[in-house]
Amino acid sequence: MSTEPPPARPRVPGTRVILGVLAALLLFVALLVAVFVDTRLVRTEVLRAETQPPTVEYDGATYHAGLLRQESWLLHRRLPDVLMVGRYPDMGYGHPVYFEILGHRDPALDSARWSPEGVTVRLDSGHEIFIPADAFTGGR
Repeated sequence: MSTEPPPARPRVPGTRVILGVLAALLLFVALLVAVFVDTRLVRTEVLRAETQPPTVEYDGATYHAGLLRQESWLLHRRLPDVLMVGRYPDMGYGHPVYFEILGHRDPALDSARWSPEGVTVRLDSGHEIFIPADAFTGGR
């Protein structure tokens, strides 16, 4: 029986370079996936919703206007606030209006004035946003 060590495997030139490139590629793909997930998956909270009064009628349906706060799911980035007007009180579908009020604390929905022309939402900061009825009636 021989006591010689087994012959060393021949080294492939550039193995470290190939492994480094593969590691960098894997890191790049992981970063792309994280950015995609962070921009597509959003956590939404309905802060307050106002329901159309019975004195105003559009197309036979009852509409709701709500203020929504959104943040990204992965990195918890605060996204623009949303005013949503639609038929569902949970604000899951409707006509969105995205906005940001810089230099002010989180906005709060103060009131909603409904008219045949549309709805005017007033925020506690004094800002008012008008959403015409044509934008949220008719299944949009």
